[in-house]
Amino acid sequence: MSHKLLLVDFENVQQLDLSRLDNNFNVIIFVGSSQKSIPIELVASAQKLGNRVEWLRVEGSGSNALDFYIACQLGRVLEKSPSLHCVVLSKDKGFDPLLRYLSKSGLKCRRINSLLELEPKSATIEEPNYKRVFDLLSKLEKKARPRKRATLSQHISSMFQKNIAQSDIDRIIDIFFANKMISETNSTITYEF
Repeated sequence: MSHKLLLVDFENVQQLDLSRLDNNFNVIIFVGSSQKSIPIELVASAQKLGNRVEWLRVEGSGSNALDFYIACQLGRVLEKSPSLHCVVLSKDKGFDPLLRYLSKSGLKCRRINSLLELEPKSATIEEPNYKRVFDLLSKLEKKARPRKRATLSQHISSMFQKNIAQSDIDRIIDIFFANKMISETNSTITYEF
């Protein structure tokens, strides 16, 4: 087994470019029982990792079913390999108390909102589109800002008169998460600015 394990909450994070991961990562992608399709780009980047990537479909549904699978897997893996560095990729802050507890116990665990956090240089707040979105959102009262990720995505699109690619919108939202400007709990976004 490699030195690091990435556990992906695929219900929560669909923008995933595994080709950027360094070679000492193994990856487990947790797919919800109701998720029926996976983007071909993700499948192609996952194939390049060969047996370093594993897909786990969650059986049954429920608001936190997938989160419990990840928590269980984390416990099983860390019991066998306590020196392993585990990274949970999820925008859901619900993992944080568990990961804090494991870290206090001397285990190496953390949650990231975006793979950009593994390469902080690329999560730059200097990007012009990001700056424009930040400035416009800052002018809104907190209670007037979008509370769901889909609504935030539509809101950003309208800021650019729908003249912006969805991949650029997703990157802007990822930069917000990577820089801890927004967080998410139970699918509701909280603004930290």
